[in-house]
Amino acid sequence: MAMSTETRLYVAVGVLAVLGGGLYLQMKGNKEEAAKYTQEGRAAELPDVSFTEDTIGKVDKIVVKKAADGDGGAATEVELTKEGENWKLTKPVSYAANQANVKSLLDAMKRLKTSELISKSTDQYERFGVADGKGLHVVISAGGETKADLRFGEGGSRGQMARIGGQEGVFTIKNYSSFTFDRDMKGWRDLAILKFEDADVEAVELTNEHGEYSFAKASGAWTVKYKKPKALAAGKIDGFEPSKVDELLRAYKALNAADFGDGKQASEVGLDPARATLTVKQKDGKPTHVITVGDKADGSNVWLKVSGSDQIFQISSWAAEWATAEPTKFTGAKAEGGGEPAMGGLPEGFDLEALGGMGH
Repeated sequence: MAMSTETRLYVAVGVLAVLGGGLYLQMKGNKEEAAKYTQEGRAAELPDVSFTEDTIGKVDKIVVKKAADGDGGAATEVELTKEGENWKLTKPVSYAANQANVKSLLDAMKRLKTSELISKSTDQYERFGVADGKGLHVVISAGGETKADLRFGEGGSRGQMARIGGQEGVFTIKNYSSFTFDRDMKGWRDLAILKFEDADVEAVELTNEHGEYSFAKASGAWTVKYKKPKALAAGKIDGFEPSKVDELLRAYKALNAADFGDGKQASEVGLDPARATLTVKQKDGKPTHVITVGDKADGSNVWLKVSGSDQIFQISSWAAEWATAEPTKFTGAKAEGGGEPAMGGLPEGFDLEALGGMGH
């Protein structure tokens, strides 16, 4: 049966539609494939900023410069230098570096990835916060050779805006963390002040405005002798709890700085003379630590020094309160009326020193 003209027209239109659809899909596929190759090509052209493990092992110098901000924050420059296996802060002061934080920065370099070229033009540096004197400038070197020169500016959903040494333009970098790179000064310093094991301590002596305390171990338990200010003899503290000496030691055995008192004089901050002196004596020839506590510092912090160092620190009030403690702090509860516990057993004028005194 012969098809009508109208039927033949419909068939022709259908065939054209099928052919057109196929052509469209093919062209779309070609475009997507071309775009894919273009993106891959662009990605391949982006500068590689990530570090290998081998590169990290050779790094011996890190400089981090932070520009002044609009909120009154001053410009800072930190220089870290590797000496042997350890890192040291060499600018703006000479001090042991926080080894873990330096390692975190170097490990982070393995994860950085340049993701996009935002602008080839240098006139966009100011807009994205990467102009000279802006943002955070990190230079990492090995053997005098620069391995990374990065200036981080504004952050955003597309990534961290940055300039890359030797390249012109603004790039986005993924996996950047300001917590790792943009630390304050104390974040690059070793915060450790003291480190000892409480099991190694055989005696503790404390002098403050409330008197003199002498704690010693007897058969594995702490004993105490206490002398009030201006008293002629030492006695005991009624209600004394030996576990309180263990609490004191826990406050100091792994003591970290809350901040540093660079440029401060001991006499300025209540350390000469000191408000309190705590002496921790260890057995088996291990060092004796003499800790002096001074006035209040920033917030609730307190100034402190330890023997063997001229460095002045700030520590938390929680630790400092053990050095400035009243006798009641070494008992289970405050004495009735909130006063000092009674000096049990001995009259104030009794000369205990004739019987061995404070046990020094």
